[in-house]
Amino acid sequence: MMELKYTPKAKEDLQNVKYSILDTCGSEETAAKVLREITKTVRNLAVFPYMGIELVKTTGVLTDYRSLFCRHNYIFCRIEGNCILIIRILNEKQDYMRVLFGIKETEE
Repeated sequence: MMELKYTPKAKEDLQNVKYSILDTCGSEETAAKVLREITKTVRNLAVFPYMGIELVKTTGVLTDYRSLFCRHNYIFCRIEGNCILIIRILNEKQDYMRVLFGIKETEE
């Protein structure tokens, strides 16, 4: 089983998921349920580190990041030796190309 580590930004992202749900529906229970599902998905990576999609295959950006989707959120991670590093956890409505790589998905 591989070790799991969260970057400070990924930890902050989890808090933002919680606050976003609280702002939207005001339910602590719903927020806790979504966070449990996200963290369960992340824990599955310790056993199945190659879950998800290589980001290079969907974006064309040369990166070793992988992505998974859980409850309207993308989990971005990479394998570093015997460790899975959780890079970011971003809502599906966020422009993850800009957030991760500084690239706009569509040019204006």
